[in-house]
Amino acid sequence: MKMFKKIMAVALVGVMALSMLTGCAVTNAIIEDKAEKALESAWRTHDNTDVNFKSVNFTGEKAYKDAKESVNKGNTKVKEGVAQVFVQADGNYTVVVVAEPKSAKKVDSWKNLADKVLVAAGWENGVYLNGTNSKTAKVDIETGIKGKNFEDTNKDDTYTIFVFAKTKPAYDKK
Repeated sequence: MKMFKKIMAVALVGVMALSMLTGCAVTNAIIEDKAEKALESAWRTHDNTDVNFKSVNFTGEKAYKDAKESVNKGNTKVKEGVAQVFVQADGNYTVVVVAEPKSAKKVDSWKNLADKVLVAAGWENGVYLNGTNSKTAKVDIETGIKGKNFEDTNKDDTYTIFVFAKTKPAYDKK
Protein backbone atom coordinates (compact mmCIF):
# COMPACT_ATOMS: atom_id res chain seq x y z
CA MET A 1 0.00 0.00 0.00
CA LYS A 2 2.91 2.37 0.77
CA MET A 3 4.31 1.87 -2.73
CA PHE A 4 0.91 2.67 -4.26
CA LYS A 5 0.73 5.97 -2.31
CA LYS A 6 4.23 6.92 -3.46
CA ILE A 7 3.38 6.21 -7.09
CA MET A 8 0.16 8.21 -6.81
CA ALA A 9 2.04 11.11 -5.21
CA VAL A 10 4.54 11.15 -8.09
CA ALA A 11 1.70 10.96 -10.62
CA LEU A 12 -0.07 13.89 -8.92
CA VAL A 13 3.10 15.99 -9.03
CA GLY A 14 3.43 15.19 -12.75
CA VAL A 15 -0.17 16.18 -13.48
CA MET A 16 0.23 19.45 -11.54
CA ALA A 17 3.44 20.31 -13.41
CA LEU A 18 1.79 19.57 -16.74
CA SER A 19 -1.20 21.78 -15.90
CA MET A 20 1.13 24.65 -15.00
CA LEU A 21 2.95 24.35 -18.33
CA THR A 22 -0.34 24.29 -20.24
CA GLY A 23 -1.46 27.38 -18.34
CA CYS A 24 1.58 29.30 -19.61
CA ALA A 25 0.86 28.23 -23.18
CA VAL A 26 -2.76 29.37 -22.87
CA THR A 27 -1.70 32.74 -21.46
CA ASN A 28 0.75 33.27 -24.33
CA ALA A 29 -1.95 32.35 -26.87
CA ILE A 30 -4.30 34.94 -25.34
CA ILE A 31 -1.59 37.62 -25.43
CA GLU A 32 -0.68 36.76 -29.03
CA ASP A 33 -4.35 36.95 -30.08
CA LYS A 34 -4.78 40.39 -28.47
CA ALA A 35 -1.62 41.69 -30.15
CA GLU A 36 -2.82 40.34 -33.50
CA LYS A 37 -6.22 42.05 -33.13
CA ALA A 38 -4.44 45.31 -32.28
CA LEU A 39 -2.29 45.00 -35.44
CA GLU A 40 -5.44 44.60 -37.55
CA SER A 41 -7.04 47.63 -35.89
CA ALA A 42 -3.88 49.74 -36.34
CA TRP A 43 -3.69 48.89 -40.04
CA ARG A 44 -7.37 49.75 -40.52
CA THR A 45 -6.79 53.12 -38.82
CA HIS A 46 -3.64 53.74 -40.88
CA ASP A 47 -5.13 53.47 -44.36
CA ASN A 48 -8.74 52.33 -43.98
CA THR A 49 -7.88 48.86 -45.29
CA ASP A 50 -8.77 45.60 -43.60
CA VAL A 51 -5.78 43.31 -43.29
CA ASN A 52 -6.18 39.89 -41.73
CA PHE A 53 -3.01 38.97 -39.84
CA LYS A 54 -2.69 35.22 -40.04
CA SER A 55 -0.71 33.51 -37.27
CA VAL A 56 2.08 31.29 -38.49
CA ASN A 57 5.17 29.76 -36.94
CA PHE A 58 8.46 31.37 -37.98
CA THR A 59 10.35 30.28 -34.82
CA GLY A 60 12.49 27.93 -36.90
CA GLU A 61 13.78 30.81 -39.03
CA LYS A 62 17.21 32.28 -38.37
CA ALA A 63 15.70 35.78 -38.21
CA TYR A 64 13.64 34.79 -35.16
CA LYS A 65 16.37 32.72 -33.53
CA ASP A 66 18.87 35.59 -33.78
CA ALA A 67 16.39 38.07 -32.30
CA LYS A 68 15.47 35.77 -29.42
CA GLU A 69 19.11 35.05 -28.62
CA SER A 70 19.91 38.77 -28.65
CA VAL A 71 17.01 39.51 -26.26
CA ASN A 72 17.90 36.58 -23.97
CA LYS A 73 21.54 37.73 -23.71
CA GLY A 74 20.53 41.33 -23.00
CA ASN A 75 22.04 42.67 -26.23
CA THR A 76 18.63 43.92 -27.39
CA LYS A 77 16.76 45.97 -24.82
CA VAL A 78 13.70 48.03 -25.67
CA LYS A 79 12.12 50.75 -23.56
CA GLU A 80 8.49 50.14 -22.65
CA GLY A 81 6.13 51.65 -25.21
CA VAL A 82 8.73 51.60 -28.00
CA ALA A 83 9.00 49.22 -30.95
CA GLN A 84 12.45 48.45 -32.34
CA VAL A 85 13.35 46.73 -35.58
CA PHE A 86 15.81 43.92 -35.05
CA VAL A 87 18.32 44.21 -37.86
CA GLN A 88 19.10 40.77 -39.26
CA ALA A 89 20.48 39.37 -42.50
CA ASP A 90 17.42 37.49 -43.83
CA GLY A 91 15.61 39.89 -46.17
CA ASN A 92 12.52 37.66 -46.24
CA TYR A 93 11.42 38.68 -42.75
CA THR A 94 10.92 41.86 -40.75
CA VAL A 95 11.53 41.39 -37.03
CA VAL A 96 10.28 43.88 -34.42
CA VAL A 97 10.95 43.63 -30.68
CA VAL A 98 8.87 45.28 -27.94
CA ALA A 99 8.77 45.18 -24.16
CA GLU A 100 5.55 43.37 -23.32
CA PRO A 101 2.93 45.76 -21.91
CA LYS A 102 1.88 45.32 -18.27
CA SER A 103 -1.69 44.21 -19.10
CA ALA A 104 -0.76 42.22 -22.20
CA LYS A 105 -3.95 40.14 -22.07
CA LYS A 106 -6.02 43.20 -23.05
CA VAL A 107 -6.31 44.53 -26.61
CA ASP A 108 -6.25 48.12 -25.31
CA SER A 109 -2.75 47.55 -23.93
CA TRP A 110 -1.54 46.74 -27.45
CA LYS A 111 -3.34 49.49 -29.42
CA ASN A 112 -0.68 52.22 -29.32
CA LEU A 113 2.11 49.69 -29.41
CA ALA A 114 0.67 47.91 -32.48
CA ASP A 115 0.86 51.15 -34.46
CA LYS A 116 4.49 51.57 -33.38
CA VAL A 117 5.24 47.95 -34.36
CA LEU A 118 3.86 48.55 -37.86
CA VAL A 119 5.70 51.87 -38.18
CA ALA A 120 8.95 50.13 -37.16
CA ALA A 121 8.21 47.32 -39.63
CA GLY A 122 7.73 49.88 -42.40
CA TRP A 123 4.06 49.11 -43.13
CA GLU A 124 3.83 47.74 -46.71
CA ASN A 125 7.62 47.90 -47.11
CA GLY A 126 8.23 45.44 -44.29
CA VAL A 127 5.01 43.40 -44.33
CA TYR A 128 4.01 41.41 -47.41
CA LEU A 129 0.30 41.76 -48.21
CA ASN A 130 -1.39 39.03 -50.22
CA GLY A 131 -4.63 39.67 -52.09
CA THR A 132 -6.30 42.69 -53.63
CA ASN A 133 -9.67 43.22 -51.92
CA SER A 134 -9.22 40.88 -48.98
CA LYS A 135 -5.64 41.35 -47.81
CA THR A 136 -3.74 38.91 -45.63
CA ALA A 137 -0.39 39.24 -43.90
CA LYS A 138 1.49 36.53 -42.03
CA VAL A 139 3.01 37.15 -38.63
CA ASP A 140 4.48 35.08 -35.83
CA ILE A 141 4.01 36.75 -32.46
CA GLU A 142 6.13 35.17 -29.74
CA THR A 143 5.48 36.39 -26.20
CA GLY A 144 7.10 35.76 -22.85
CA ILE A 145 10.68 36.13 -24.11
CA LYS A 146 12.97 36.83 -21.15
CA GLY A 147 15.54 39.60 -21.44
CA LYS A 148 17.06 42.51 -19.56
CA ASN A 149 15.26 45.69 -18.55
CA PHE A 150 16.05 48.72 -20.72
CA GLU A 151 16.88 51.04 -17.81
CA ASP A 152 18.20 48.61 -15.20
CA THR A 153 20.12 45.63 -16.56
CA ASN A 154 20.04 44.00 -13.13
CA LYS A 155 16.30 43.51 -13.64
CA ASP A 156 14.65 41.15 -16.08
CA ASP A 157 11.90 42.13 -18.48
CA THR A 158 9.51 40.26 -20.73
CA TYR A 159 9.56 40.89 -24.48
CA THR A 160 7.41 40.10 -27.48
CA ILE A 161 8.95 39.41 -30.87
CA PHE A 162 6.95 40.02 -34.06
CA VAL A 163 8.22 38.23 -37.17
CA PHE A 164 6.46 39.39 -40.36
CA ALA A 165 6.71 37.74 -43.76
CA LYS A 166 8.31 40.52 -45.81
CA THR A 167 8.43 38.79 -49.20
CA LYS A 168 6.22 36.46 -51.22
CA PRO A 169 8.59 33.47 -50.72
CA ALA A 170 8.39 33.94 -46.93
CA TYR A 171 4.60 34.37 -47.15
CA ASP A 172 4.27 31.19 -49.24
CA LYS A 173 6.36 29.10 -46.84
CA LYS A 174 4.33 26.49 -45.00
